[in-house]
Amino acid sequence: MAQDKFKVIFDITEAGYRQWGFPAVGLIFVVVGIGLIISRRLRSTVDTKLSRRLAPYLYTGFAALWTISAFAGTYSEYRRLLDGVRAGRCQVVEGTVTKFVPMPLQGHAMEHFVVNDHYFEYSDYVVTAGFNKTQSHGGPLREGLRVRICDVDGAIARLEIAE
Repeated sequence: MAQDKFKVIFDITEAGYRQWGFPAVGLIFVVVGIGLIISRRLRSTVDTKLSRRLAPYLYTGFAALWTISAFAGTYSEYRRLLDGVRAGRCQVVEGTVTKFVPMPLQGHAMEHFVVNDHYFEYSDYVVTAGFNKTQSHGGPLREGLRVRICDVDGAIARLEIAE
C-alpha cells in the first residue's frame, strides 16, 4: 500500500489559545459589579443594613474569582496539550474512523468515534483546547475516514486526514 499523504486539519501548536471567550464573559459581570459599587457610593442615602452594603462587593468578588478561575482552567489545559505535543508526549493513533456517532443537529450530545481501539469524544459545546468541531457544525470527521491523531491524555491535540 502506498504511503498516505495527510492534511493537517487541527494543530494545537498553530491554533493558539482559542477559549478566551469563556473567561471573557466573566468580565461583563465584573464590570456590572464595579458599576453597582460606584452606584452605591454615589447615592446620598446611607443604607444601614450590612447585607445591602456588602452585596455589590460580594457580587464583584465572586465575578472576579469566577473569571480568574475560568481563565486559569482553560489556559492550563491549553498549555498542557501544547507542551505535550512539543515534548513528544502525545500518542499517535493512525487508522480508519469506525463506530462514528455524530452529534445530532438539535442536541448537545458528544460526537464520538474509534480509531484502532482508541475512543475519542468531543463537542462544540464543551470548552476545550483540543479539536472539538462536530460534523453538524461543519467538522470533517465521518465513518471510514483515514486519520492520524496526536492524542494527549484523551484530547485531540492534532488531527490529520488522509488525502
